[in-house]
Amino acid sequence: RKYWPDLPDGSLQAGYSGIRPKLSGPGDANSDFVIQDAATHGVDGLVNLFGIESPGLTASLAIAEHVMGIVAPTTG
Repeated sequence: RKYWPDLPDGSLQAGYSGIRPKLSGPGDANSDFVIQDAATHGVDGLVNLFGIESPGLTASLAIAEHVMGIVAPTTG
């Protein structure tokens, strides 16, 4: 109410997002991004892409080709 006093009750609802900490801690070398496949987490067909920010966006076409190389054998 402090910022929007006239907001009617029940107008807001909870939401969730995929916010997570950075991949490296203080003093660690920076990790641009991480690509995990079934060899890492054990779930066939699941590819996790973490930390895809500026360098990941620049490399998005190469990342897509890499992910297709992971997924294509599982899709027939």
